[in-house]
Amino acid sequence: MSSRPKRILWLALAAMLLPAAAMASGVSETFTRTSLLLILMITLADLCGFLFERMGMAEILGEIYAGIMLGNLALVGIEFNLSNLLRSSEFMVYSSELALVLLLFLVGLESDMRDLLKVGRNALAVAATGVALPIALGLGAGAALGFATGMQGWFVGAMLAATSVGITAKLLGDNGLVNTRSARVILGAAVIDDVIGILLLAVLASVVVTGEVSHGQLAWIIAKALLFFGLAIFFGQRLMPGVVHIISLNKHSSVWTGFALCLALGFAQLAHWAGLAPLIGAFVAGLLLDDVDFRVGDALQKHRLEELVKPISDIMLTIFFVGIGAQVKLEALADPGILLVIFTLTLVALVSKGVAGFAVRGQGYDRLGIGFGMIPRGEVGLVFAAFAFGHHVFDADMYSAVVMVVLLTTVVGPLLLKPRLASF
Repeated sequence: MSSRPKRILWLALAAMLLPAAAMASGVSETFTRTSLLLILMITLADLCGFLFERMGMAEILGEIYAGIMLGNLALVGIEFNLSNLLRSSEFMVYSSELALVLLLFLVGLESDMRDLLKVGRNALAVAATGVALPIALGLGAGAALGFATGMQGWFVGAMLAATSVGITAKLLGDNGLVNTRSARVILGAAVIDDVIGILLLAVLASVVVTGEVSHGQLAWIIAKALLFFGLAIFFGQRLMPGVVHIISLNKHSSVWTGFALCLALGFAQLAHWAGLAPLIGAFVAGLLLDDVDFRVGDALQKHRLEELVKPISDIMLTIFFVGIGAQVKLEALADPGILLVIFTLTLVALVSKGVAGFAVRGQGYDRLGIGFGMIPRGEVGLVFAAFAFGHHVFDADMYSAVVMVVLLTTVVGPLLLKPRLASF
């Protein structure tokens, strides 16, 4: 039996035994409630993720689907309000915030700045087109239909501009096509999209938190974000090798895990003090460690570090994605207006990224395949949706609509790309 089914069976067994154990030991009601909630969320997310993977889809879809099921049990007569439980638990709220910090840290760790500078004009052109078109079309569609205006429209556009590099990369890797010319353009452009998206999130998040929207104040927010990036990377490149050298004197792997976690949290707090979203600091922390890998050599053991951090991030992200799904209100999908929003945004999402592939110049590229490879939104798009909902930019209906758009692009993108792989 593989490790995934075994894990699910053990968690299911624990779910049955925990209530009796909790009563026998006299543990607090808060501990029991939180433990049972965690077991329920993780077990169902693992099961759904496993089933979705067996069906050839991304595991993240299964985890979100698990949350949607748990968050809509009232529709089948079960009074279980998971959304309120998640919001009322400080542990769950912090777990979701920590998940985002770790997610952006890993994105930074996997984003090679030197490779970004060498991706070439084609990847840069695809990335620029794949950011500008979704934002423009998203803003236009929202204004025309009246469902997303002002700051809400910008968050919708930013969500549509994101690209999930992991989903497309897995499909390309499974087919042995990662090193083809078209695949390199997709992967390079997707990473640039993420970097631009995170910079955009820094600006939008600061506007939401501070309420500053004048041109002068907006320019100051952008300058502050760029200054934070510049100073963090400038000083980090000079200080990090020495710090890493000292830590490498301790050979225990747990030291690296603790160091990575503290660095991500520390930079997240620095970004918060600078008036930016903490996620931006976590992303910069990942970039710094990635750069140190080349300066220090094997001392950092970059890939090993990712392996050490990933088990923690996997659990935290499971909680986050289940929480994402739990906030989706299925009854909203019965509203024709919401269905129109989902259809319109999905169409914008497909067309805008599909067209981006035609920004490539030269021979030997599958332009349509490149565009299809940019379609999945995945994790970064959900970060925008979660932030906007948490700060009341999106209401419950709009949030449900954009999450459904992310899910649809994550399913449709690989389906469109698969027939094009023969042309890569």
